[in-house]
Amino acid sequence: MIETSKNHTISKIVAKLLLRIFVLLLALASVPILSNKGAQSSLDPKHVAFPNEMAIVAPALLFTIFVVLLVVMLKNKYLRVDINWQFSLCTVFLLIYLILLYSRIYPLIA
Repeated sequence: MIETSKNHTISKIVAKLLLRIFVLLLALASVPILSNKGAQSSLDPKHVAFPNEMAIVAPALLFTIFVVLLVVMLKNKYLRVDINWQFSLCTVFLLIYLILLYSRIYPLIA
C-alpha cells in the first residue's frame, strides 16, 4: 500500500473543497438573474466604466491562471502537491474577487 504524506492529503482536500465552493458560488450568482424577470431590463441602462486597463486585465489573468491550474490539477488527479496549493491560493483570490464583484452588482439588480 502506498502511503501519502499528510501534506498531500491536506492539499488534496483543500483543493477539492475550494473547487466545490467556487462552483457553488457561480451557481448561486445566477439565481437572482434567473429568478428575477426584470433583472435584464434593470441592467440595461447601467453603464460599466473601468478606471484603467488593469481593472480588466488583472481579473482576466487571474481567471486564466485558475483555468490552467484546474486543467493541470485534474489531469494529474490531485497527485501534485505544489499544483494543488497553487490552485488553492488562486481559487481563494478568485473567490474574494467574485464576492466583491457580486456585492457591487447585486444591489443593481435587486
